[in-house]
Amino acid sequence: MTNLVLITSVIKTSTNPLSYTPKRSIYNHIERYEQTKKTIQSIKEKIPNHKIFIIECSYLTAEETNFLKENSDYFLNLIDNPKNKDYVNSKSKSLGEGSMTISALEYIIQNNIEYDNLIKISGRYWLSDKFNYNYFTNSNIVIKSIDDDRTNIFTALYKLPKSYIKPLHDFLIANLSNMFNCIGYEVLFANFIRSIETTVKSNGNSIKYVSPIGLQGHVSVSNDFYDG
Repeated sequence: MTNLVLITSVIKTSTNPLSYTPKRSIYNHIERYEQTKKTIQSIKEKIPNHKIFIIECSYLTAEETNFLKENSDYFLNLIDNPKNKDYVNSKSKSLGEGSMTISALEYIIQNNIEYDNLIKISGRYWLSDKFNYNYFTNSNIVIKSIDDDRTNIFTALYKLPKSYIKPLHDFLIANLSNMFNCIGYEVLFANFIRSIETTVKSNGNSIKYVSPIGLQGHVSVSNDFYDG
């Protein structure tokens, strides 16, 4: 199976507050760049048959841009698009994540990129020794619920077969107003999963909840270390 691994990344964050915290990231530009390098390296080590797609939205140096291009199959920086820039730098974290995902999915669809599964990883996080690729090499949806609450889905790492990419794109477009109102992206993604449950069953696929899912990294708004 061919895996298209989507990294959503904002290496150089704005100073605008989020709806739930005045500081977007305790990590500076250089620290976030180094953490993103670790994201890429873990993909290369742990996911076979991969293509890497990095979608970014920040002002980068030429050296940083060249590194990201050289270490990915597809690279797209939205920083010169005023609408995307405003969305990513808004107080709504879900609007930033959701709008970047919409742009990435549109790029994938419009360019007829070939792949079997989309594996999404949030930039700065990396695949840990708990990551089990055997959970991902199938036609199922692979996700993790937060604290066993299926109305709250972990969005830093998930897998969708290709057939569910257009439904996700359309769902996110239809829910832009919720993102503007600062809905939690984890709650929104759980709503998407519920919206396609019947389709998944009729297609003979399954929704697999995995814990641990095998991701580590530093939470941007605090000094917490995630490992789950």
